[in-house]
Amino acid sequence: MAENTSEIDAINHLLEVEKNASALINDAAMEVERRLSQARAKYNSEYKSRYDQEVSKLEADYQNDYKLISEKYQKEIDSFKESLAAKPQNYGAFSSLLDNLIF
Repeated sequence: MAENTSEIDAINHLLEVEKNASALINDAAMEVERRLSQARAKYNSEYKSRYDQEVSKLEADYQNDYKLISEKYQKEIDSFKESLAAKPQNYGAFSSLLDNLIF
């Protein structure tokens, strides 16, 4: 009977060790998940910060380029209008050309 009791005590001890090991593994898994979550939050924050900086820079570059191109375009349009206004208009030759083309 004493032998039986020592076997039961050994089995109970092994079950307790297994229970402790399971709890330890569970705690470790939860710690891993916590650390991963913290790291993910940290790097997502850094990514968003850098992304927003890059977007701001690109937006500023775009606005600057757009302004320069708009000014250049307006100057070219104004120059073209001035060159058209400076040219003499010959309504007689134009009417004659239309008459020849249409009739």
